[in-house]
Amino acid sequence: MRINHSDAIVLESIVRNVFSCNRSGMGGYIDADHFESEPFDAALIALAPLWQKGDFHEIEDFLFKWEHSLRKNSDENVSIENFINELDGIVTVLINR
Repeated sequence: MRINHSDAIVLESIVRNVFSCNRSGMGGYIDADHFESEPFDAALIALAPLWQKGDFHEIEDFLFKWEHSLRKNSDENVSIENFINELDGIVTVLINR
């Protein structure tokens, strides 16, 4: 699924916050250009270093919920805004633990 660039910039910001890095961190993967075509990667990258701080089931449920929808190329019923808000919420909680 492709998303618009402004949404991808928000995802980049969330992930950069986790890693405290500049644009194109982690070998170029923390970048809005990448997240435009692979928005689910933002969740994987952001949650990987944080998952041990959280409830395993909560993170697993989030990932299962969004993986199928975001990896499909033709699902137009997906709310990228909901994905971004949920990811930001989980990341914020985990960073503050």
